[in-house]
Amino acid sequence: MATQNTITLFLFFSSIISYSFTVVTSTQTCPNAACRRGDPVIRFPFRLENLQTKSCGYPGYTLSCDKEKQTVINLPGSGSFTLQGIDYGTQEIWINDPNACLPSRLLSLNLTGSLFTGVYYQDFTFFNCSSDYTKYQLNPIACLSGSSNTVFATSASPVIKFLSSRCTSIAKIAVPMELPFFEQVLSSDLSSDLRLAWTVPGCGKCESRGGRCGFKNNSSLEIACTNAPRHGKSSISFIFFCLSLLRAQTLIRMGLITVREPH
Repeated sequence: MATQNTITLFLFFSSIISYSFTVVTSTQTCPNAACRRGDPVIRFPFRLENLQTKSCGYPGYTLSCDKEKQTVINLPGSGSFTLQGIDYGTQEIWINDPNACLPSRLLSLNLTGSLFTGVYYQDFTFFNCSSDYTKYQLNPIACLSGSSNTVFATSASPVIKFLSSRCTSIAKIAVPMELPFFEQVLSSDLSSDLRLAWTVPGCGKCESRGGRCGFKNNSSLEIACTNAPRHGKSSISFIFFCLSLLRAQTLIRMGLITVREPH
């Protein structure tokens, strides 16, 4: 009788534990995808059009693959960019121009209607100068320059003052830099990736814990975190519960305690 009660007790608590884990992991997840080997791995909140269903991504985070199998993101009002990298923990992306002339895209970049914003901004003034200005040892923007003109971008006040009286000012732009510059930049070709961040949906904490973020159900935009390792008091309590259960089973087998069946 003691053995039978022990088995019944074990199965009862096992069913409770199994049910609790089923509830936690019921959030919808989708297989990862990529346009090609070496490209960023795509998962929620992003989704790849024609490779992942709409339920795999949050509204506004749809990506695509171009003819060269590059991962492409479209920013409203600014056009398409190649997606160079994603950090799901910090909720940041790195983008560049598919035609290898990012400075030309900066001249029309507008993130106002976008889901993304720059992480580090620095103001750069663009100047169009005659070709002989290469002798001033400034770093030109080759893709915007020609045989009769040279284009520079600078954030340094002395250089701005110098070029303002000798060249044509094109524009002053707040550039979302990949890395912060704590000093003024004499000149830059601004070819490095742009670093942008998103805030909604907030999956960074889940991803940083090793979990997967996704929709909680199919009827709302509410998100949930699955497969994240558990830490803290809940894990400790669960361990003590298991140890107590094993101890109770041992005492039952030894006949030191008995389990009374309900009448």
